Amino acid sequence: PDDLEELTQSSDTDDADSHTSGYRNAASFMQKLESFSLGNKLPQYMSSYLLFLLFMQNIFHEYERSIQKLRSRHGYLSEKVNQLEAERTSLKGLLEEVRDAKSLLERNQLEVQTELTNIKFQLKQEQENRQNAAMMYDTSKDKLKRLEEQHQFEVQDKQKVELSLRNMELEMRTLLEEEQHETQKLLAQERTSRALQENLLNNHLRKQKEMEQYAALKASSLYRILNEHPCSESPTISPCFLTFKHLLHLQVEDLQAELEKETSRRYQLEKINGELQEQLASQKGVGRNHGELERSKGHLENEVRELRRQLENVQPDQSVLDQYRREAEEKAHQEMQQKLEQVNLFLQSQAASQEALDEIKAANEANLRSQLEQKIRELEGELNRARTVQQETFSQKESTRSELERYRHLYNEEMRLRMSLTAKLERLKCLLEKSVFRSLMMGNITSGSLMGPSLDMGALATPANPGTSVGALNRNMSVGYSLPSTVSDGQDQRVEDYLAKVCPVLHLSLTYRD
Repeated sequence: PDDLEELTQSSDTDDADSHTSGYRNAASFMQKLESFSLGNKLPQYMSSYLLFLLFMQNIFHEYERSIQKLRSRHGYLSEKVNQLEAERTSLKGLLEEVRDAKSLLERNQLEVQTELTNIKFQLKQEQENRQNAAMMYDTSKDKLKRLEEQHQFEVQDKQKVELSLRNMELEMRTLLEEEQHETQKLLAQERTSRALQENLLNNHLRKQKEMEQYAALKASSLYRILNEHPCSESPTISPCFLTFKHLLHLQVEDLQAELEKETSRRYQLEKINGELQEQLASQKGVGRNHGELERSKGHLENEVRELRRQLENVQPDQSVLDQYRREAEEKAHQEMQQKLEQVNLFLQSQAASQEALDEIKAANEANLRSQLEQKIRELEGELNRARTVQQETFSQKESTRSELERYRHLYNEEMRLRMSLTAKLERLKCLLEKSVFRSLMMGNITSGSLMGPSLDMGALATPANPGTSVGALNRNMSVGYSLPSTVSDGQDQRVEDYLAKVCPVLHLSLTYRD
């Protein structure tokens, strides 16, 4: 993690000399390394390790420069996007102005249409006035016709009244004759019914008396027989007596049945008599109605005579009516001619004013149409230009977005490669530490003096971090690893100090190894 932090810090530094500092430091370091290796006989594998680390440092610097370029490119593209956004807002304002102009043109067109509709309405009113004048002429003509028809109707009504009077006289006569006939018929029926009723009543009374006499005679004979022949004295005649009694009983029942029939017939006759009396009363009412009809007949005859007298008085005035009708027709015709002349003059003046108005309206419409067409063409041109600019802006924005996506992808690739290189550097540092330690140990073993001069691990700390331990030294032993973090002028001095401390150690290891 500490190595990764150092790598991140070294990769985030920005300086103006970052493009050439890596190469200059690497070249100086190579020269010093060659001089040191020639003077101190540095082993071949150590020099190869150092060269590899230097190569990796150069690659790392190249990636840092590409990242810096990408950042500068990203800033340029953001400025370009902001500029395009400003152009977009200006184009939106232009589009709003175009829409306002279009709405103004639509309002002008609507005003022209309203004026045209008003003119059409006035023309329609003039046509309606003309139609009203024609209708007035037709109505006056119809009135004359109706007067003639009314006169004819009056004549026909008079004729109908005469016919109705004649018919009424005939009907009155027929009604009187029919009523007289009916009254005579009803009187005859009443006489016959009265005679029949009297006969029936007489027969009934006579039969009733006969039955009473017969019953009294029978009762007296029976009483006499019973007194002459008592039952206790002559028991032998009891059967004859019983049969006689039975016969008497049957006769009594027959007489009672006949009596009931006679009573029911009497009731029927009384009912018929009541109905006949009612009919007689109605006939009396008919007689009264007959008198009323006679009086109404006299009244109608008086009215007929009055109507005939009026007809006789009216017929001499027919010539006066004809003259009045002719005068009314002439007067109506003259008034109609005057009104038609006035209407014609009014229509001619209206036609002349309408023609002048149409000419003025046509000129105004042509002028306004040309102005509107020119304005519409200008607005369409501006709108097309705005659309083209917007399309170009959109295409530029799309290209910028695609380029940003590409640079972002490249940046991600660089970051992945950087992480992989960091891992590789870590592995190389570990290998270098192991090899240095192994070489030192092997030198000590081969010399047979494990108690030789001890290695001052504190002296191997870097100048930038004097308090670091051996681990920190081993992490910083990649020669070019700490160099990208600073590109100032003091970098050469730190490299020289670092080499001054590393080279004795390497020389010591080589001496022990020999």
